[in-house]
Amino acid sequence: PAMAEAGEEFARARHVRFFKSHLQLMPNAYISLDTSRLTAIYFAVHGLDLLGALEEVDASAVVEYIYRNQVLPTSSTPPALCGFRGSPSHGPPPAGGLDQAHSAMTYTGLATLVTLGDDLSRVDREAVVAGIGALQKENGSFVATVEGSENDMRFLYCACAVSALLDDWRGVDMDRAVAYIKSCLQYDGGIGLSPGQESHGGSSYTAVASLVLMGRLHDMGPTFVDDLTHWCLNRQCGGFQGRPNKDADTCYSFWVGATLRLLGRFHLTHEATTRGFVLQECQQKAMGGFSKVPGNPPDVLHSFYSVTWLSLAGLCGVRALDARLGMCSDRVPPRLG
Repeated sequence: PAMAEAGEEFARARHVRFFKSHLQLMPNAYISLDTSRLTAIYFAVHGLDLLGALEEVDASAVVEYIYRNQVLPTSSTPPALCGFRGSPSHGPPPAGGLDQAHSAMTYTGLATLVTLGDDLSRVDREAVVAGIGALQKENGSFVATVEGSENDMRFLYCACAVSALLDDWRGVDMDRAVAYIKSCLQYDGGIGLSPGQESHGGSSYTAVASLVLMGRLHDMGPTFVDDLTHWCLNRQCGGFQGRPNKDADTCYSFWVGATLRLLGRFHLTHEATTRGFVLQECQQKAMGGFSKVPGNPPDVLHSFYSVTWLSLAGLCGVRALDARLGMCSDRVPPRLG
């Protein structure tokens, strides 16, 4: 892979330290996100793997932590509530009560287990599949949790990613899922989170990645790829914006860039402008990590997605990314191609 241009040196060692630090002690700014801890672990572990530094992870400790957050069926927890929760703080009260999985935590938990070489033998596959199936609504969308959750494209993607990682699609009615994605297609060629909502980089990615994982991209019609490519390319404004009239944001370098990769159109982007935005304006060379926008402090989410864009662009020696699942290509089960 190509290295950074002159004046855009890549502070790999400090980025490794940044990701590793988030596996050891999370900054206090993350307290409000404690129930999503498995997602933060996913960002840190996969950031390190993309940088070729997975040996920095205490794999056994992370694997055990993830399994401690598996919601298993019990007399008071039916399979419909099963999968993985985000952290112990999201578990049942000491005196008993509702314990339920969250589809995004199930996806990020499984992806991290696979990346760390776990064979998933301790995953209650039947319960996870039942839990995913319980989340699909009549319109084809998915909620994140059985109780108290919105439904949109994000959780449809999580259901598809979980099904692909487990090689078990019984929890997803693909026809209804595809119908939901079609209902979210907007007049400008992009895709919204739900019907009637404006096109968005994140929902466009989750829709396309879901279609690719299901093998149903061809169902979207003859002009879909060209129309969505046009919408995505118009999101480039130095970096990439998530919606029209918004500022560039490093995470959309992945959401929009990976959408174009899955459509076979990434080569149409202007690499130099995004490279400058990511490496010159948002890279934090002193402490490591990448910021959302220039001038902000780095965080683990935007750091991970900045590194994924470098992988998509083949820069800085970053390892190859599977754009469908947000994992290094050589960690994806061979049956997925």
